[in-house]
Amino acid sequence: MESSVYDRHRPPLLMEALAEVRASSLCNMFNYACVILALEDLGYGLQADWLEQNLDSYNEILIHEFSQWLQANPRPFSESVAQRVARETGLELIKD
Repeated sequence: MESSVYDRHRPPLLMEALAEVRASSLCNMFNYACVILALEDLGYGLQADWLEQNLDSYNEILIHEFSQWLQANPRPFSESVAQRVARETGLELIKD
């Protein structure tokens, strides 16, 4: 996928974190307050902080890039981002 003008400002794993929120069905992705809380609850504090400070950028990413990212990275993932990180770092694998 082509780089976005927002890439240099975007925290790592942003799209993965947003996909986790979307998959949780906890909130409408355009409900910023709910997405921020869900990100925090799912352990994505850096991404939640970024969203809180960059609502305009988030809106552009959500409208223009997120659906393309989802098509390129379809659900269900075989494991969550948290599980993948645990496996790759040698921590105990979390079971869903």
